[in-house]
Amino acid sequence: MESIDLNLLRTFVIVCKSNSLKRAGLKLGISESAVSKQMAKLREQLDHPLFERTTDGLRPTHYSKNILPEIEQALTMVNSAVSPMKFDPATYSGTITLAFFADTLEFSGVALFRQLSDTFPQAQIELKTWTSDTEHKIEEGDITLGVHFLNEDRSSNLFQKRIMADQLVIAISKSLGNLTWEKALHLPFIKIRSQGWNEERYRYLEMLKQNGIDPQISVTVDNFSVARQILAQGEHACVLSASWNDPSLHTIIPPEELQFELRLVSCTRIVDRHSPLHLALHDAIQSVMVKTK
Repeated sequence: MESIDLNLLRTFVIVCKSNSLKRAGLKLGISESAVSKQMAKLREQLDHPLFERTTDGLRPTHYSKNILPEIEQALTMVNSAVSPMKFDPATYSGTITLAFFADTLEFSGVALFRQLSDTFPQAQIELKTWTSDTEHKIEEGDITLGVHFLNEDRSSNLFQKRIMADQLVIAISKSLGNLTWEKALHLPFIKIRSQGWNEERYRYLEMLKQNGIDPQISVTVDNFSVARQILAQGEHACVLSASWNDPSLHTIIPPEELQFELRLVSCTRIVDRHSPLHLALHDAIQSVMVKTK
């Protein structure tokens, strides 16, 4: 016997229950003629008559009555097998390893841990700083999910899903007063290097140079706390994400033509982009980051 189209079997079950090609067609959203053709094809494949016409409508034959229960059971099993896996974060008890941009952990680490603990109360949660091998570890499955800024140079094996949008601002010590954008540009700048985003190229500086602006970089650090301590001396400026609010600093928004949007994203393996676990992690992290913006 040739393989049978499951759609024919589904139509067969509906016709058996409705005793009418027309009613079956209405339920399936197809014409009565289309239903008739399907049942003719199924009859040919099974090599048995399936229905008899009576004054009360179509009635399944003895053969059809006998096979109907097992077909219904088989279709139920198929539907169950291909249905999305049910996932409950509250009962997930595996290890969740997350890698974050260092400054995201510094500003939002506690809030992130609380939200993740509430969402996954039985999981073992590990929060790590994004390093030079994080992308490789995500691809290998050693890190469940990473959070960083959108980087068009990342491997195509990684899927980047937007969490929130932010913008860059210039930060200076409040001791300098409310400097204008133009005056702040004359200060020596601190460059914050971030693994996974600007260790190879600093996109905002590239954009400024394209517009004839070339700030003097006097020091490069990879830690915001160090940058903040240098800024506190009142002699430097620094380009920061607007969401990294610090009461000791005054921030200056660039002119509209020089504004630069940052896009914070979650990074997962492309094969995990629809995984219930990864979707739940993304939503939990997004709920925190949007609040702290």
